[in-house]
Amino acid sequence: MRKSRAIVKTINRHRSKGVQSGPKVARSGEAAPAAISQKLNSPHGLRLCAIDIGTNSLHMVIVEVTAALAFRTLSSQKELTQLGRDALVKHVLTRGAMNHTVAVLGRYLKVAQSFECDQVLAFATSAARESVNGGDFVQMAKEQLGLEVRIISSQEEARLIYLAVRQAINFELGSALVVDIGGGSAEFILAQYDKALMLESRKLGASRLTQTFLTADPPSKAQIKKLKKHIHKILSPLVRRIKATDPQQFVGTSGTMENIASMCAALHGQEAARGRVASVITRDDFDIIFRRIVKMPLRERESIPGIDPARAYQITAGCVLVEYLFDQLKIDRFDISDRAMREGMIIDYLQTHWPKVRLSVEIMDPRRRNVVELGRRCNFDEAHGVQVAKLAVAIFDQLERLHQLDRRYRELLQYAALLHDIGWHIGHSGHHKHSWYLIKNGDLAGFSPQEIDLMAVAARYHRRSMPKKSHEPYMALAMDERKIVEKLSAILRIAEALDRGHYQCVDHVRCLLNRNTVRCNIYYRNDPELELWAARQKVDMFQKVYGCKVVFAARPVGRSGGE
Repeated sequence: MRKSRAIVKTINRHRSKGVQSGPKVARSGEAAPAAISQKLNSPHGLRLCAIDIGTNSLHMVIVEVTAALAFRTLSSQKELTQLGRDALVKHVLTRGAMNHTVAVLGRYLKVAQSFECDQVLAFATSAARESVNGGDFVQMAKEQLGLEVRIISSQEEARLIYLAVRQAINFELGSALVVDIGGGSAEFILAQYDKALMLESRKLGASRLTQTFLTADPPSKAQIKKLKKHIHKILSPLVRRIKATDPQQFVGTSGTMENIASMCAALHGQEAARGRVASVITRDDFDIIFRRIVKMPLRERESIPGIDPARAYQITAGCVLVEYLFDQLKIDRFDISDRAMREGMIIDYLQTHWPKVRLSVEIMDPRRRNVVELGRRCNFDEAHGVQVAKLAVAIFDQLERLHQLDRRYRELLQYAALLHDIGWHIGHSGHHKHSWYLIKNGDLAGFSPQEIDLMAVAARYHRRSMPKKSHEPYMALAMDERKIVEKLSAILRIAEALDRGHYQCVDHVRCLLNRNTVRCNIYYRNDPELELWAARQKVDMFQKVYGCKVVFAARPVGRSGGE
């Protein structure tokens, strides 16, 4: 099994890491197989959940891939968590902030599960990146929620923002400057449609600047002046680079920019429009807002029309940074895009998992899609797997009176048949055992652990010896589960034999049960002698499990009763 363990490293490079959707069945002792829940998944395209764990808030978006290989938004939520409220200066996440953030993440995961998301992506930025206990936060999310949180670099954060805004904004005018003012950092991106000319991040997030400089309420003139001096020191070299490229368009995104745009719109009695370009910040409107806001205490800022009260604490610092950009770049407006890092996470996933994305349009059933994806990752003979699965479920359907299994096991037999040969990805010798290992460890989202076990063990017995007490995976099953596996594997062995040459010679099969004999009429398009020979060699398990004799007869398609 060393080879089996080694090949899982290959799978892990491509495996999904999100929370599984679909039925979850706890196994306890000798749980009856009836505990397997009915399939919960409904047909839909690939569904992704992206969670941006920011310094101030959590943003979640859930999307579904469409037939046009684009995506549509199903749900979008945000909640203030202030993970980095005190961390950007002290570089330590407080226990209370971590607990609150993990609690909100838990609620978001339940929403993702309700939408049957295939993948959950969770990226953390400045607060976790710069804190000495950022790893503790990641571990807490993993242990309490089973969620893999990835702490990304500032460069990666800027790249993801670029991917999102590029899709939302028309860059036909030439290069554009995209500014994203977060809580811990601000990203500055010089972008064209086909490439990013510059991806820069500076520690100029609105929450960080507030914690460091604007400690009075309202901020004093001396504090504002000191903040402006700091911004100039950090940004003046970057501004020179930006001006040298002569960008033709200026785009703002994320919470601070959106809040300023909302306050500007409220000056005219409007709500900021949502769309490809959400709204604008004109210099004239901004100046009115800025002159008012720098003099206000927090209580008054929270009541400004258009503001999100949760952002009132840090909005003054954000406005000081925006004023600096207006002055230094000598521009009269920012277009505001409602796309941000979370959409960039989605776009990046689609680009880097293109085979899975295309498969989601080809196969709408999430469970079958995940099975086929695992098979393709293992370079399986798909035509052979599909043929064996077709024959296996046909035998299952026609012999219901004999096996007396619930219809839910039909699906597990079908998927075990599709994947029965994936062990060839490791090697021919013992490939049935490798198939068990790969199914068991292939991260089949949408299936309960019990269902995966049944599929894996059933596939393991598609060839060679029948189940024995010395076989650990078989003996690990509950007693009733072993009987189910025996019944499924006995059918699978015959179905696999009927495509022994991997040429799909058999068109279909008709099974008739008469007392203690099952008569299998094989209808063929091409010479099936190899398949008949193989089937007769592999009836031993079927005859032992079901206690009846199996006989085969072959007829060409088109003969009476054949079609």
